[in-house]
Amino acid sequence: MKMQLSYALAVMLIAGAPNANAASPTVRDEFDATSVSDNWFSCGRDENRFSFGKIPDEARSAATQIVRALPQNNVLAFAWHPKGCAREDGTYDRDGSERSELWEAEKVLAPMGTDIWYRFDMFVDASITPTTGRFVIGQWKQTNSPQDAPILAQRFNGRAFTVSIEQDNADPNRDPKNVLCRVFIASQETAPVEPGFGNAHTLVKPAQLFSLMKNQMLSVGHDAEDLAHGAAPLSLPGLTGCAQGLSVTRYNSLPDPFGKWTTMVYHLRLVSDKTGLIEIWADGKKISKTEGVIGFKPFLAKEREYFKFGSYRNHAEFETVTRLDHFIRSERKEDVDPDGTLAPP
Repeated sequence: MKMQLSYALAVMLIAGAPNANAASPTVRDEFDATSVSDNWFSCGRDENRFSFGKIPDEARSAATQIVRALPQNNVLAFAWHPKGCAREDGTYDRDGSERSELWEAEKVLAPMGTDIWYRFDMFVDASITPTTGRFVIGQWKQTNSPQDAPILAQRFNGRAFTVSIEQDNADPNRDPKNVLCRVFIASQETAPVEPGFGNAHTLVKPAQLFSLMKNQMLSVGHDAEDLAHGAAPLSLPGLTGCAQGLSVTRYNSLPDPFGKWTTMVYHLRLVSDKTGLIEIWADGKKISKTEGVIGFKPFLAKEREYFKFGSYRNHAEFETVTRLDHFIRSERKEDVDPDGTLAPP
């Protein structure tokens, strides 16, 4: 697919999107063909490669994405530019990151606030180490977002699978520069540390933040100290910290996803007006349910939401392979889980 602008910028220029009550198309992709379907845009850059179709020595097909180490003399950070994908002439705005992402194509984007289901199989190879910093593989964002951050993200920092949401930082005592609040709503049980925030994307110090107890969660303010604030539940009045207007119930920890296939199901309603919803299942087990303020204010129903899958990281000296298969996105649960085994109550 050829595009005159980076896809990141093109998505932000969408005008006249349907309202949140309009039906969005059901999207299915088994990645059987040797080229990507028009459901997707491949974010081409110097450091990545894409392939599609049958996987050698496996009885399945997939979208395969490889991210490689970019030579350091090419890693130029221009934070004020969109995080770019290759234009028609092959150039793009370098942003100091390395990525190998597929983006949902503009024609299939769902309106913000759509009650929608996602199901996909993902493979993450074992290259990520316990000392690896920022590593995102799968995120949901908003067109023309008031904040340059994903609303929902799968994070693999420190070889720990976690899921986080971002919201406006509501802490009255925050530094005015710290406008975002990251809240972890699911985590791998063996996670030794959680990812924090900052220019270096360092790791937060607390050792075991996630327990299997229900109604416990962690919020990390985007502050210099990477402070961690725990509460149970967060919807209680008088909560200190940056996360507000949320209730999270945890049922199980996330599985170890490295070196094998993992089936993920997400039920989403991404709205920041206290009616937001995120339900997560992994390999047929319910992981967590999040309700309340999800995303950034103001909520604009004319905007659309989009999913991206593949590696997005700081510079690293190793290659990582990710794969995506059995992708279904629908407003109907029965389309993504017809026999009720992938997303049980």
